[in-house]
Amino acid sequence: MKKAGAQVKTSIIILTYNELVLTKKCLASIEKHTQEEDIELIIVDNGSTDGTREYLAGLSSVRTILNDENLGFAKGCNQGIEAAKGDNLLFLNNDTMVTQNWLSAMLRVLDQSDQTGMVGPVSNYVSGAQMIPNAYQTLEEMEPFAKAHCEKEKHKTKRVLRLVGFCLLIKRAVIDEIGGFDERFAYGSFEDDDLCLRAIQAGYRLEIALDSFVHHHGHATFTANREININHLYTANRQRFIDKWGTDFTYFTHPRPEIVQLVPPEANRILDIGCGAGATGLELMNRQSCELYGVELHPLAAKAARSHYKAVIEEDVEQAEMPYPEGFFDVIIFADILEHLKDPWTVIQTYAKYLAPSGCMVCSIPNISHAEALFPLLLGDWTYRDAGILDRTHLRFFTPQTVHTLFPAEQFEIKAQTYNIVDVDVKVQLFFNEIARLARALSFPVTQLADQCSIYQILILAEKKAQ
Repeated sequence: MKKAGAQVKTSIIILTYNELVLTKKCLASIEKHTQEEDIELIIVDNGSTDGTREYLAGLSSVRTILNDENLGFAKGCNQGIEAAKGDNLLFLNNDTMVTQNWLSAMLRVLDQSDQTGMVGPVSNYVSGAQMIPNAYQTLEEMEPFAKAHCEKEKHKTKRVLRLVGFCLLIKRAVIDEIGGFDERFAYGSFEDDDLCLRAIQAGYRLEIALDSFVHHHGHATFTANREININHLYTANRQRFIDKWGTDFTYFTHPRPEIVQLVPPEANRILDIGCGAGATGLELMNRQSCELYGVELHPLAAKAARSHYKAVIEEDVEQAEMPYPEGFFDVIIFADILEHLKDPWTVIQTYAKYLAPSGCMVCSIPNISHAEALFPLLLGDWTYRDAGILDRTHLRFFTPQTVHTLFPAEQFEIKAQTYNIVDVDVKVQLFFNEIARLARALSFPVTQLADQCSIYQILILAEKKAQ
């Protein structure tokens, strides 16, 4: 027990709704791997009926808040915030098990800068960048795996645009500034996305402590609550998130690792056209030392990107006035942008003058000959959609054979042309195989269709020739 009047560093807030066995495992792991004098434990119970409330009543070292009904994740966490006395707040699901140095590793990252506002660990079961796939098969393997992994990743971090709320460490000052969880997100889903977005908009950084590992069983509370359909809940809260922010902000937060791979590691100044919230730029910053500049039309995404880009111009790429001298950039990125433009050929020419000698353009362009578009066309259907190759905002279309027209041979040398593959239905693939076979028999030059019908995006690395 803490001494009377001792300052609490971190308040750990845990919500419970039944699943007593998991709660006991969670608390036992905290006791094993956390210094008691550094924390306070606050458990908010949302109307459990399996003996959880009686068990909590017997824990003298835990502060409890007992709700008569399930008030949801956001409301329960906010109750914990009001009761907490710590300088830092850590929201932890009860279907987790922590491991050695889990909290100290996250605190080290949280304390490294006033700009760092939120930190999360890595895990075996979580979405996004915090996930370590195929970590282990049994709980007996968990701690040896965690120890080896965290030793390998010691003191390493990764900056991101999203952290998942299963285990989330936040400075109390950040919560005081941006507020707690938005209770419109009933029960759970998207309340953590919303909190992360508000933190980013306020100028705070989100970091993953790569040497902090927390096991997560996953969706245990939802599974236990048979009155809640997790798929319906996700859909409803996703719509609430879109309605609140006026857009699906998650669209702007997905990094493009295949783009990052094409960017030369020695590149210093990088211009990211259509940068969104700067997710790909963050991946580059995590990998190499560089200055990032962006162009992004959407104001919410542009504001988020400014938290880590040196400058972001909030204009249409075809209208933007560039305040940079010629030859300023080592790399210019066009990630799924050119197909949206009226005249992508002129845009390439316009921006080429801002490339340094031997500078590169890195581009990602949809392949209109993928089966997603081509097979329906053969059936007489060309229906535009909200996303994908037939996105209704696409104005120009390219194939692996025609994409080179964007990069005149006298000005560029294409150093690499690679592809993102999205496999097609087996029957559709057989159909295109037959077309290729027939084309060969008739000496028609379309035999590549069978290979190209699974190419979803064309990735180009084009180097500017010395003039």
